[in-house]
Amino acid sequence: MALASPAWLGATHWFLFVVVSAFIATLIWIFVYLLGIREALRLPINWILTELINTAIMTFLYFIAFIVQLVAWSPNYAYKGSNIAAGVFGLFNFIAYAAGTYSLYMEWKGAPVTVNQ
Repeated sequence: MALASPAWLGATHWFLFVVVSAFIATLIWIFVYLLGIREALRLPINWILTELINTAIMTFLYFIAFIVQLVAWSPNYAYKGSNIAAGVFGLFNFIAYAAGTYSLYMEWKGAPVTVNQ
């Protein structure tokens, strides 16, 4: 987030939107697990599938965002270095979210479907 701001190009606006959205969604999931909200709510929600869908969407958005960021800043602009670094870190985040999506998919396929009762 810090490397790409302030957003000088429209592509960086999109990149920062994806980064902040993924950051907030990840924080929400951290608190869901940390505070035991899954067990406390007792809602008929397949939590693993919900997290899988969320992570898959963020993976796809990160894929688009890091490519857009790197392509937009590849010409010679001022502040190019930090924005290229932001795009590279976006690539790393894409890889991390893709690994998380795969892990959640394997857990979802291997685990029996249970609903909190």
